[in-house]
Amino acid sequence: MPASALELPRTQLTVDPAWIDLYGHMNAARYVGVFDHTGYQLLDALGVGESYTRTSRCGIYTVDIAVNYRRELLVGDPLELRLRVLGADTKRLLCLMELFQTRDNYLAATMEQLSVHVNLDTRRSQPFPDTLVQSLQAAAQAHASAPLPERHVRRLALARTA
Repeated sequence: MPASALELPRTQLTVDPAWIDLYGHMNAARYVGVFDHTGYQLLDALGVGESYTRTSRCGIYTVDIAVNYRRELLVGDPLELRLRVLGADTKRLLCLMELFQTRDNYLAATMEQLSVHVNLDTRRSQPFPDTLVQSLQAAAQAHASAPLPERHVRRLALARTA
């Protein structure tokens, strides 16, 4: 795994005027859209993004999300989206995405996402390749060294509890 994959993948973006709702701030659905679309792009650094899907005919399907809205975002606000792997097993990937407003340096929202590895031809879940499981687990271990956001409460887990 490249050293860069052990760091939290991140990207910069700006609140688009089209994301603003009647209340003059970023609409709740747009947060999820940013997490989903931009987060998927960040997954390339971990080996499970678009290039992986194109070459393997496999991908990850979201099966659960937990969004926490902390502070509003306004048109033109500069943002940074960070993605961290919380855990991975043979078929599942659990990530946390953090959306920061960078001008005033605050965490605007988080989204935990639980995904399952799926073969796009059979439309059924299947195990990740062994090397990918190892890579994702190494990323989770490396990402664990970065502190979770203040007051973050984990809502999702890799496995269901009995």
